[in-house]
Amino acid sequence: MGESELKFFCDRMLGKLARKLRILGFDTLYESSIEEEEVLEKAKGRILLTRDKELYRRAVSRGMKAFYVKSDLWRSQLRELMLEFPLEREMKPFTRCPVCNSELVEVDREEVREEVPEYVYKSVDEFKKCPVCGRIYWRGTHVDWIARDMEKLVGEWRTV
Repeated sequence: MGESELKFFCDRMLGKLARKLRILGFDTLYESSIEEEEVLEKAKGRILLTRDKELYRRAVSRGMKAFYVKSDLWRSQLRELMLEFPLEREMKPFTRCPVCNSELVEVDREEVREEVPEYVYKSVDEFKKCPVCGRIYWRGTHVDWIARDMEKLVGEWRTV
């Protein structure tokens, strides 16, 4: 399968959801302090996710793809999206930087030796790095927690 058609722009009220979508591998832009007109401009070519009814109406009236998110809790928000979009089919977990949205690249462990704790370097073989913000990622217990949390959500979604 090629690149996902699901590209999102989360408004200022959906920061946690943006991070979770990035963890699931979705190209998701998020800016917390821009005006509505700029949101509408930057969201072009993406699906605008918003909790603001007026912003939603303005986007739709301009022919933009938009989705009004009802819940204010990220788990419920993600469930809403799973009912509306084929997230489960298109997710590619742990392929994007949850902080800046860039695609992660695999790096040789020697390249990050001085940048990770010694115990991590000794116990982990595979590392990914964000080419934009420089953050380094590896599969640790936090990844298992996130994966279990997401699997639980997907499981709950399947029973809806």
